[in-house]
Amino acid sequence: MLLGFIQSYGYAFVFFCTLLEGETVVALAGFVAYQGYLNIMYVVLVAIVGAVIGDQAYYNFGRFKGKQFIAKREKFKLRVASAQRLIERHQNWLIFGSRFMYGFRTILPIAIGTSNVTWAKFSLFNFLGSVVWGTFFAVGGYAFGNALERFIGHVKRAEKFIIIGVIVGALLVSGITFLHRRVAATLEEEERRSAEEQSHSKE
Repeated sequence: MLLGFIQSYGYAFVFFCTLLEGETVVALAGFVAYQGYLNIMYVVLVAIVGAVIGDQAYYNFGRFKGKQFIAKREKFKLRVASAQRLIERHQNWLIFGSRFMYGFRTILPIAIGTSNVTWAKFSLFNFLGSVVWGTFFAVGGYAFGNALERFIGHVKRAEKFIIIGVIVGALLVSGITFLHRRVAATLEEEERRSAEEQSHSKE
């Protein structure tokens, strides 16, 4: 079970998950820290470091290989086009908040890497955003354990129900995100086709 992995492999497992996305694992790690298995300060630190390294890797990939990678994948082109329009309008805030943008967290650093955003600017706002992200989810998980214990008593009595609830919630978020991406992609495809048809009609 996810909680067992965190208890067994601790900070290494948290770090690995934050290289990808990992807010569910970070929140659970905060909960595990409340139980005394991990240190909450180390959980926050590991989450921040993993988030920074992961997003920097995606940015660097976008900078050096992004255009070639995107050119070979039609599905990515629409998402990158949407991301680049956002980058043009809200550059700094987009970098800062990219970890909180479900459905775009992986593609955004790659898209930013293909833009004119400098490495220094991305690194600064990525670090600041990662600090907020890691602290929010780790401390949130810790506070959740504290609040639960106040209302229920000994937190371990409800441990299985908590984990099931978190996992179900994460699955619901993932499902909603997937549907959102499909709808957005469909709308963009329809807009593209409409624009092409209008262009052909004018000719």
